[in-house]
Amino acid sequence: MVVLSLEPNPVAAALARFEQLDAYQLTLRSQGDSGEEVIRYSYRRPGFIRMDLIMPYRGAVLIYSPETRRVQLWPFGSPGNRPSVSLSPLNRMVRSARGHRVDQSDVGTLLRNIQRLQEQGTLQQLGEVSLQGRRALQLVVEGAPDQRVGEVARYELWLDSETLFPLQVISRDDQGTRLEVVRFEDIDLDPELPADHFSP
Repeated sequence: MVVLSLEPNPVAAALARFEQLDAYQLTLRSQGDSGEEVIRYSYRRPGFIRMDLIMPYRGAVLIYSPETRRVQLWPFGSPGNRPSVSLSPLNRMVRSARGHRVDQSDVGTLLRNIQRLQEQGTLQQLGEVSLQGRRALQLVVEGAPDQRVGEVARYELWLDSETLFPLQVISRDDQGTRLEVVRFEDIDLDPELPADHFSP
């Protein structure tokens, strides 16, 4: 593995920082073949996830509980007195256009996937850049020939220089074709979330 050293292993360091978080909240913007998705995303350890969809299905809410291992879907608006549907995380109704599962959508899963590719490939640190008004470490992780995580053979990753939390990631296949661009905005680490945020 080739490492141009600015920090010994920024992916491992970012994952270690993530493991210290109790919760986070952000706006996720994803662009791929099927268009743009915008989601207000909340996470609380040990794996509670809430997605308030802004685009394309504005108003829909999904909540995953690691206790039940089910996704509760409110397709017509915010939880409360509205009816909901209980689904498996494998159900196509609650998977992204690229097939991403709700229960495997957190930043920790992303960093572990990048780390898996790095273990059988190369890590390049391209230095600090400015992104979203923040200083960011720009990294490229590329798998060895025939090494992929799902479809992904290469990740381009920007980590906040201070917190090491991801700000942006671009995934590419083994032909170099861009699969997806994901941006993390309005990041709030360890926010005070309402008591019923994940169990309305």
